[in-house]
Amino acid sequence: MFKDISSVTLAFVYVNILGYVFHSAVSQSLGPAVYGEFMVLYSFMLTVGNITVLLGTVSIKTIIENYQSRFNFLSSLRLTGLMIGAVFALTVCALSSYLREFLHVTEYYYFFIVALAWLGMSLVAVERSFLQATGKFPLFAFSTAIELTVRLIAALVAIYAGLKVGGVLFSTAIGAFAVLIILLIINGNFKAKRAQLNIKKMLTVALYASPIGFFVYADNIFIKRILDEHAAGIYSAVSIVGKVLVWFILTILSVYFPKFVEAKDSASFRKLVFHLLAIVVLSEVMAQIACLLIGKPLFLLLFGAKFESALKFLPLYLLALLPLLFNIVFISMAVALERYFCMIYAHLFLFYAGFLIFPLRSISDYLAYIFCINAFFVLLYFLSFKKELKCISL
Repeated sequence: MFKDISSVTLAFVYVNILGYVFHSAVSQSLGPAVYGEFMVLYSFMLTVGNITVLLGTVSIKTIIENYQSRFNFLSSLRLTGLMIGAVFALTVCALSSYLREFLHVTEYYYFFIVALAWLGMSLVAVERSFLQATGKFPLFAFSTAIELTVRLIAALVAIYAGLKVGGVLFSTAIGAFAVLIILLIINGNFKAKRAQLNIKKMLTVALYASPIGFFVYADNIFIKRILDEHAAGIYSAVSIVGKVLVWFILTILSVYFPKFVEAKDSASFRKLVFHLLAIVVLSEVMAQIACLLIGKPLFLLLFGAKFESALKFLPLYLLALLPLLFNIVFISMAVALERYFCMIYAHLFLFYAGFLIFPLRSISDYLAYIFCINAFFVLLYFLSFKKELKCISL
């Protein structure tokens, strides 16, 4: 497992360096107000595009549980990915005018770009999940690095050409389709006979897994409905830096989740959970130390003096995310065990409802809400998983 974690961690470092260069170039080119609009669209794309992540989760479970016929199931999952991506792409195109008004963005054609990105992301999710399920984590890490490299290059070209929000969004679609071609060549087996998928079981797993992405990007979706344009841009900059914690844990989870599925009926399951929870705590501590030591120069290097007022919110944002990180681990446990479905969805519903119900008038209010609602559910998840956790030992 050390080799697998090392490969995805190295890819994580590389990808995040590229990611910060990407957001630095975009934010400084667009300015706080327009960057805030871009982040609403970008977060919407990644949140609803979470369907691709859960498609990957479903694919991993399906392939691991049917490993002897993995190529046959890969063939079936490819068709499933194409169909799901097409349905979501057509849906967002049909609702583009409504979404423009609801999310307070300027152009409805932005959602056509989002649709293309979703199609590419759905197809890539299946190919990447096959690498994870078959233990090819170095190739999995390589594919992520290639996608973000292509995205950065495309975004820089778009910015240079003056294409602004639409051009930068389109770079995500370009990156997805570029890596798709590479993964199709690596995985091959196009002539394998399609296996019969257990649709009911796949839907069950998908419903368990789907909330994770909605939790990760929820705060960015509502910023323009709650905060003014300048504050929305400031918050976007803070969230881009702060969410490195979430992205790191999700990266490590890409290694741990297949192990959760394999070990769900054994004592080693508890050890895996303990190790991942320890990684969450250590990551929070290291992030706060890094924020204290190099936070200011790094933040100003990335975003420039126009965003300096955002710096004071960074340690608070990192702290606000901690309960959410614990909840991501607990939800991943629930997906592997296929348990506590109602609690996960109650958590998701209440989390989103709070953004619309509570009078959140400032960034501080926003962060306090995120911390409190997730901390409450940390306690509920812990009590629910008490049986699984009480026997944890090193």
